Amino acid sequence: MFGAMQMYQMQAMEQHLAQKEARRRLSASHLVRMTNFFRRDLAVLGEQIDETFENIQASPGSTRSCRSMP
Repeated sequence: MFGAMQMYQMQAMEQHLAQKEARRRLSASHLVRMTNFFRRDLAVLGEQIDETFENIQASPGSTRSCRSMP
């Protein structure tokens, strides 16, 4: 009886560790996807800022120079 109880506890612990590892892998996968998403999002935002800045500089009514901007 004691051996069966010990075997059950070992199986339960192995299952618990396997589930914990699966959750860790899923979390790591989500983190990688979020990191990639934010990198792309920041790259697009940077391009939009550059384009906006170039458009402001190129507009004929623009009296500001790069040196006057903070």
